[in-house]
Amino acid sequence: MRGLTILVVILTFISCQREPTEVDSPDLAYAVDTVMIETGDEILFLRYRLAGADISSDGKYLLNYNLDDHTIEKINLDELRLEEKLPFETEGPDGTGQHVNFIHKLKGDSIFIKSFGQSALFRENGGLVKQVDWRNAVDAKGLRYGDIPQNELAVDSGDLKVFGLHYNNENKEVFLDVLSVAENRVKRHDIDTQKSYQKFVLALEDPQARTFMDPYVYMTRENNLILISHQYSNEVFLFNSEGEFEQTIHYEPKMTPKRAKDLGGMNFSSNEQIQNEYRQLLEQVRFGPPVWDSDKQRYLRLSAKRIFSEQREEGSNLPEVREVTVYLSVFDAEFNLVAEAVIPELESESVRYFAMDGKLWVYQNFSDELGFLVLDF
Repeated sequence: MRGLTILVVILTFISCQREPTEVDSPDLAYAVDTVMIETGDEILFLRYRLAGADISSDGKYLLNYNLDDHTIEKINLDELRLEEKLPFETEGPDGTGQHVNFIHKLKGDSIFIKSFGQSALFRENGGLVKQVDWRNAVDAKGLRYGDIPQNELAVDSGDLKVFGLHYNNENKEVFLDVLSVAENRVKRHDIDTQKSYQKFVLALEDPQARTFMDPYVYMTRENNLILISHQYSNEVFLFNSEGEFEQTIHYEPKMTPKRAKDLGGMNFSSNEQIQNEYRQLLEQVRFGPPVWDSDKQRYLRLSAKRIFSEQREEGSNLPEVREVTVYLSVFDAEFNLVAEAVIPELESESVRYFAMDGKLWVYQNFSDELGFLVLDF
């Protein structure tokens, strides 16, 4: 792999216990490489730091939607170059919608595109295959669904299933809804059994300055499973590709809390109070989503703590960050926590990362050029 080796660090992983067995992890040597994507004369769309991009199932391609010219940037990760740009229409019979939020690569040349207020299955040539009709689907009671989830993810396992996150801001609730496109039916799952969404919503009901800051809920496709995870609490909900619940993962990290201190029941009287509570959340822990390393049959997850200074730029809601400590958690294929380590080369857990070739690839923006820090351990 082309890249510049920065350093090799020997880390002693701490031992961790998950009943009924105790696992002592070995020392781990890791190297960090910096790799850059060659784009020729093209400028890649990095405004949202690849938040809506996807990786092909074989790990060969990164696909990123460019909102400026409405193309999909098809990046060859083996050759570290932009291979081609696939044009799409925003309106008309093959229209994606003006603002694309997420794309997901399915089998063959199929691509699922989620836009504001609509979603559909397309071919790589830009042709529409099928619109997804959430509004007219029916729920378990036979009632019309009548809504569109905020986030969506599609899985094609014969019968196209579309997974959606449905938010009820008034009640501070979030649910996972699974649409069977063939049956036109929606099944709902509770994904907040620990109140890891509800108890971390920061809301001010002042009609003159209403504020609603809710924690991010991750919905990702890894290892033929749909994973639901939370920003301030570390449990993970596993669903199979048919939309059936499998299990909830709980684990006890040693380097961070397993969840931040609950804010449920707090009444906020000002935006200043909300910002102070938000700062305290970030100082405790914030989790990224787990990703699957198919080469080494393990899950990897980043989390972080922050330390703030007392200095605050004019107009900023938070003081300047003085220090960020990023942690890597390693799990086996059954999601048993086997190791944890501090990764000083990383500056945030709140970036796009994925596993490929037995390594962890972490997004980096180098003066508006796409690159990655690649951890081999």
